[in-house]
Amino acid sequence: MKGSVSVDAIKAARAILAQHVPITPLTKAHGLSEQFCRTILCKWDNKLRTGSFKERGALYFLLGLSDEERQRGVCAASAGNHALAVSFHAQRLGIPCLLFMPEAAPLVKVERCRRFGAEIKQIGTLHECLQHAEKLSKEKGYTFIPPFNDERIVTGQGVAGLEVLDQSSDFDSVIIPVGGGGYAAGVATAIKSARPDVYIMGVCSEWAVSMRQHEPQSYEGRIAPVSLADGIAVKTIGSVTAPILDAHVNELVSVSEETIARAIVTVLEHEHVVLEGAGAAGIAALLQGALPERFKKTVVFCCGSNIDSNVLSRLIEHDMAERGRLLRLRVSLPDKPGMLHTLTGIISSEGANVLEVVHNRTYAKIPGYVEITVVMEVRGCPHADSVVGRLEAYGVSVETF
Repeated sequence: MKGSVSVDAIKAARAILAQHVPITPLTKAHGLSEQFCRTILCKWDNKLRTGSFKERGALYFLLGLSDEERQRGVCAASAGNHALAVSFHAQRLGIPCLLFMPEAAPLVKVERCRRFGAEIKQIGTLHECLQHAEKLSKEKGYTFIPPFNDERIVTGQGVAGLEVLDQSSDFDSVIIPVGGGGYAAGVATAIKSARPDVYIMGVCSEWAVSMRQHEPQSYEGRIAPVSLADGIAVKTIGSVTAPILDAHVNELVSVSEETIARAIVTVLEHEHVVLEGAGAAGIAALLQGALPERFKKTVVFCCGSNIDSNVLSRLIEHDMAERGRLLRLRVSLPDKPGMLHTLTGIISSEGANVLEVVHNRTYAKIPGYVEITVVMEVRGCPHADSVVGRLEAYGVSVETF
């Protein structure tokens, strides 16, 4: 139905979804508010059952299928969150579900989709998955559920905007992640209908901006680039969503992979909440200073928590190193008994915590010596300098890197 993305359609969708999907909380983020010197209200759409905002759009689409369409089954392509939403609610409604997911899709998302009863086919890139899903849907009679470029999807996602309007009237700006644009288009339509004065900023990743500057390509035989924000790593904004974004989103900004990584750890540290890359994109925009200073009361949509635990662990360690909380150094010592004990004793006396020790005899620069690489936890740069100074005072040559 052309032109059906309206606030009235979104209100109708809210009534339909009310018995299926809970309202997610909107709370003041005290730690983030202090850091950014403005009131930050977080819309925790990561709190839905599948860990992301995608449920509203996918379920609204599924509930609109005819009995015949339900019996034939549905098909979708997704890097994860759309797949999770489709598979979970298709299982609830007794609808067969086939999903195409990229080879690089996060393992945590792939395995959860399997547990929700979906048949999974992993191939190539997201672009290739979309091509296969659309082709197979036509051949086999499945109903293809687009991840964003559909008015029903946009309408369902817009319910989040109505929830925010019900939860608070005291905000002057909104920051929302943008991949294909379904989420932002729906939310912006809902909010602007009641509050046209509200400034809405969409946030995409630099990865996506870079990909949009090139024609779709195959990476067969080569290493394909990946983004931390896989949930918004979409190479094109949809033809349905683009004009809505143009009409209702005041500005679209991009954030770097490094800033997204820092945003994930920042939210974990200040708000004790785990977000994935796409879910933290709004906080990344704040870290990057993208929101104009005149806006002091901001709603940030935190839209997903489906991050692999191994990735999260590496991001935490990387952040610790960036902030001087980890110290890595290499020393050269005579290869004889007691030297490691002496080294760790010096480190211990300075209150540093050894995390990793690696011996290298074969490639030591001085014959009869051993090179030892030590990674340790310290309290910050001054503490690191103190540890290095103590080692050098004992006559140990230290190389930090």
